[in-house]
Amino acid sequence: MKVNLMHIKKIGQGKDLVLIHGWGMHSGIWEPIIEKFSNQYTLHLVDIPGMGRSDSIDPYDLNHLVEAISQKLPSSFDILGWSLGGLIALKMSLLHPQKIHRMVLVGGTPCFINQTDWSCGVDVRDFNDFADKLFKDYKSTMINFYTLQLMHSKDSKFLIKKLKEVNEKSDPPKIKSLQLGLDILLNNDLRDDINKINHKTLLIVGDMDRLTPKSASIWLEGHLKEARLKVIQGASHIPFLSHSHEFFDHLDQFLLAA
Repeated sequence: MKVNLMHIKKIGQGKDLVLIHGWGMHSGIWEPIIEKFSNQYTLHLVDIPGMGRSDSIDPYDLNHLVEAISQKLPSSFDILGWSLGGLIALKMSLLHPQKIHRMVLVGGTPCFINQTDWSCGVDVRDFNDFADKLFKDYKSTMINFYTLQLMHSKDSKFLIKKLKEVNEKSDPPKIKSLQLGLDILLNNDLRDDINKINHKTLLIVGDMDRLTPKSASIWLEGHLKEARLKVIQGASHIPFLSHSHEFFDHLDQFLLAA
């Protein structure tokens, strides 16, 4: 595996908490969490390879993403993954269970795409349509993506503007990296391995989430050995921005527990 620069910003003091963002974003999305938790935790703000300030890797698949990230992390930590970051966290918990203490999945799912026996995801036709549009018009497609993530949220116009501003603080990902990231979402289904995970897990999902519906988190709660689910009413795919106070309450209670 060829690995170039892997950017992980370290900030704060206390126990180690690793934060992994979602597809098409970068670690700047965690600004509210940095303000709230950096006086209690040493935060490790990961830029997924090919996004933010991290170089891409080759080959680019879920296993190699996990290896590229985990080798730059401390020997033991709590981990919070959002969307694609949640899929990475799940895979890391399977490949390196000894490293992870507790896990938080925000908009988590073991499988992003609907299958014949799985209806808790996105229709593959809609997914492929999005991928096609990405190549034709990157900027407008990403704005539509922001809108979808915050649809039905209170103050959605303000939040979409904020999300756009956050993402523009870093150079945009190369289209190739975005496509490779979409391939990971398209091609991975971790359902058969979920019962192997023993970590205490907090699941947080918005009840209006259309990208990773709450039904996926309900399924995870039923199949993970130690999981608790918190559904945030009125929230969509980014509850830590749209419903930050409620999100922080759930996160605080989980992380403060022994």
